Amino acid sequence: MKFTNKIILILVLLAGSSFASYFLDDPTAKAVASAPELPTWRFGATFSPAFYLNTFGFGGSLAAEYRLHKNHSIDVFAGSIVTQPLYEAGIDWRFFFTGDLMTSHHDDFILLGASVLAFESYDEYYYPPRASVGYGRDMLFFDKADFLCRLAFRLTYIFGEPIPEKDAELMTRSANFVAYFDFSIYFF
Repeated sequence: MKFTNKIILILVLLAGSSFASYFLDDPTAKAVASAPELPTWRFGATFSPAFYLNTFGFGGSLAAEYRLHKNHSIDVFAGSIVTQPLYEAGIDWRFFFTGDLMTSHHDDFILLGASVLAFESYDEYYYPPRASVGYGRDMLFFDKADFLCRLAFRLTYIFGEPIPEKDAELMTRSANFVAYFDFSIYFF
């Protein structure tokens, strides 16, 4: 009987010591430590409905993004609005301010960008610069996925020659402001 009590006491002490650090461990620290490394290069495509001149235009772009730091990334892109023959090439900087893509599966960011447009107006080509600001969110839906989805809202302003209305009959309208809602898929 004494031998059985000693064995039970030893088993209880061993079980108690294995759970002793349960209340001291931080589960979020364990999740961060076991999270995979944040990828530095991403390549993707964007579908972009654009709103200008009281109508919608549809376009897209291809981009390559480099994650400089946990909170900063820079990307180069080339795109167009298909419904209005308008082409664009530029660079965007993103500041990620909340979330962590690899642990919480989302990152919120603000966007600042600069680009150059190319379009034709009255049989003459123009190349005005454009500035962009925006807000968006990167989302990782699966733990082991090699892609992320990005939703973003951008406001852009064209300096210089504005975008003309495509099929103007009597009176032409033009726009310097364009609003975009971007849906992107990036692979890493």
